[in-house]
Amino acid sequence: MEMYLKKIGRDVWRFVEEGPHVPILTHIQADGAQAGLGGGQAAMNRPTKDYLDKMENDAIAFYEISCGVAPDNFDITINCKSAKEIWDVLKYLYQGSEQAQDKKLTTTLNEFNNFKALPGESLDDSFKRFNLIITKLSNAGTRTSGTRINCAERLF
Repeated sequence: MEMYLKKIGRDVWRFVEEGPHVPILTHIQADGAQAGLGGGQAAMNRPTKDYLDKMENDAIAFYEISCGVAPDNFDITINCKSAKEIWDVLKYLYQGSEQAQDKKLTTTLNEFNNFKALPGESLDDSFKRFNLIITKLSNAGTRTSGTRINCAERLF
């Protein structure tokens, strides 16, 4: 999803990570000076191009993530008000809490450290199992590129 939203627009993914654009409303007084909310006779200032671009990126991110939600999970995200909110709910749903993520990482690291080819297992099957562990580690957020060559020696 990250790559997809970045392809749509460079700022679209930023609103998913950082949250929605919250407009700062100012009023322009009759004499032209800016005033905070609630002051005497005032008119709203016109939205700037920057403001409109931010609002559009918010809307695009929200729409695209909403459309990408599986029908089974739609009820979970229906009350979300921003793309970030949907993303956080989905992230928790699929990845679990930080404790669950740590447990997954620990389990996968143990699998990685204890990996050996099984008796009678073909080299191709061993490599597939090993590759699956590397993928799990990568998904858990660890960097395995520097250790790949050393770990591949366990196959032989």
